Amino acid sequence: MKSLKLKTKLLYLLLLVGFGLVVVGLIGYINIQNIKRNMDTLYFGSLLPLSELNSISSIYHNDLASSVYQWSNQLLSDEQASQNIVQGLDRINTLWGSYISHHKRPEEMAYVKYTEGQIQNIGNYFIQVRSLINDPDRSHPLSLMSMDDNLQSIHTTLQQLITYENAVAKYEHSMLLTQYENALIQLVFFLGVILALVMGLAWTIFARIEVQQQQLIASSETLKHLNLKLEQASYTDSLTGMFNRRYFNIVYEREFKRALRSNNPFVFMMLDIDYFKQYNDTYGHLQGDVALQAVAKVLKTTLQRPGDYPFRLGGEEFGIILTDIDCNNARSMGEKVREGIENLKIEHKGSKILPTLSISIGGICITPTVDMSEDALIHAADTNLYAAKERGRNQVMFSNKL
Repeated sequence: MKSLKLKTKLLYLLLLVGFGLVVVGLIGYINIQNIKRNMDTLYFGSLLPLSELNSISSIYHNDLASSVYQWSNQLLSDEQASQNIVQGLDRINTLWGSYISHHKRPEEMAYVKYTEGQIQNIGNYFIQVRSLINDPDRSHPLSLMSMDDNLQSIHTTLQQLITYENAVAKYEHSMLLTQYENALIQLVFFLGVILALVMGLAWTIFARIEVQQQQLIASSETLKHLNLKLEQASYTDSLTGMFNRRYFNIVYEREFKRALRSNNPFVFMMLDIDYFKQYNDTYGHLQGDVALQAVAKVLKTTLQRPGDYPFRLGGEEFGIILTDIDCNNARSMGEKVREGIENLKIEHKGSKILPTLSISIGGICITPTVDMSEDALIHAADTNLYAAKERGRNQVMFSNKL
């Protein structure tokens, strides 16, 4: 019953949050659309017209007037000057057509109509100038002063319109800021209300489940710790603390395949304590366990690279997998292990070769190929171990061929 009530409250919380998010999202969407519309109005209604008006003024001065001056100074041919006038007037008409196509306020139309009339008058004037340029007789001389007066007049008219467009842009900007501030206030208000409701309800619910959550965390940590210990126990030999035969099978298969893919050497060694049965018969199994632990300690302290894996395979038999190493260094590592055991100076009266404990090692170092089986390397290491025993024990037999 308590679980059902908790689920119901959580459902109400989710519904409230969902409804609040929908409301906030809708308000935000509407205000963003309004801001976007105002931005479009500001940009297309003011900035583009300003650019078009400035371009028209520039054409009058830099294209039309310049062409006439150059023609009058005989720097431009009649044909080129006439063509420049036609092209300039066409560009002005195009820009003006684009300008008047934008949205215009009613109070702006008086400026627009007046300017349009001025543009037509100046256009007619330059058409007359073009006719004069094309007239071979040139019965009427061209007055540059008259042209300057006309240009000054249209420049003044355009500047008045540009000034108006600037005023409109400032007005639109102030309106945009006002709407933005209003939208921001509304958004903050609704978010605050929704947040307060959600926090109040959430506090009530989560206060009741906090104790259960702490209990769950404690149980989870305990279970995690137990799982870690169980995993370590499944891969670790309880007597020596080394990796066991189960973990050896996993690492052996993994590293063999990795060496096969990378075309790198794979090293496996088998170790056996010499005359260990006689050691147990002489000193007892408890002392035999101590000897096994001493051998394991030497293996752990000698093989400390990330790619070194020592294992207890069973009884007095140990295994070593070496990765990222060449064959010469691998053999030296085997000799180092053998010497480390011998240097322990553990008494062994039952040994037929030394008065102290010793080991025999059989190893194989080879670059695996696709037609090579994993068991073949184990068999080769075991064969070399047997050969080391046959040759007198306390030695390392190593090969790089199967």
